[in-house]
Amino acid sequence: MQIHQVEHFVAAADHGSVRNGAAALGLTQQALSRSIAALERELGLKLFDRLGHGVALSSAGRAFLGSARRIVRDARIETSPDSGLLDIATWSTLAIHPTAPLVGLLHRENPTMRSRIEQAPDEESVCRLVREGHCDVGTVLLPSLWLHDLTATALGHLREWLILPPGTRIDPGPVAWSTVAEHHLVVPAGGTPISFVGQELAGAGAELKLGVRSAHREAQVSLVLAGAGAALVTERYAEMARARGAVIRELDLRLARQIGIVHRRDRRSPLVDRFTELAVAHLPPR
Repeated sequence: MQIHQVEHFVAAADHGSVRNGAAALGLTQQALSRSIAALERELGLKLFDRLGHGVALSSAGRAFLGSARRIVRDARIETSPDSGLLDIATWSTLAIHPTAPLVGLLHRENPTMRSRIEQAPDEESVCRLVREGHCDVGTVLLPSLWLHDLTATALGHLREWLILPPGTRIDPGPVAWSTVAEHHLVVPAGGTPISFVGQELAGAGAELKLGVRSAHREAQVSLVLAGAGAALVTERYAEMARARGAVIRELDLRLARQIGIVHRRDRRSPLVDRFTELAVAHLPPR
């Protein structure tokens, strides 16, 4: 198995077709097809299902992709430590902030670099993408239940807001857990937030009142406006809710969740280190 064959496989997987993968690598479609076919013969696996409009990863291909990315990444670190390629895993809460601004800072420093941002449904998936080698680095909220063997760097805090249905009567000013506990909550399906909120409420001598558990994080605001319960959201969603008539209150600063950068403990590229350095410089822990 040659490194270039693995790189060809990753290119076809990322671009959704042999033609687009070949164009990205500056190869002919026939050359890339032959390279991938040779890799499949050597592995004894069918990595792609051929479709009329392109290719789709087979089950074996999906299982191999993380290892393939790690092979290509380690080879680049070995031969070209300053290779300008960074794969980042994030999820909806942290995609806009801090991930997007940090990627922008890194690109301004390295105009020729390339980055790929993979959107995960929750923090567990972010950690899995990093652990399995699909991505170099991820952004999560701490504490996280899924770090295990990953290294985490603590950054600043993410302020959260309690949003409530229109007309809800509530005292002004920042709210404590005792206030949160008075309301049935609309929460994301899975992920750290449920466990974190439940633990904090328990520590305050209260219980989590679950109203709606939704796999669609974007629906939280609509569910609150419809009277299904209250929700804890970031400032972006709080402002959206306020504009549509919801009552919002900022959580006490002491309740803010800490942002974290995670990566594997084994070899990593200088870009991972620089991404982390920029994160610490612009979001210092406090």
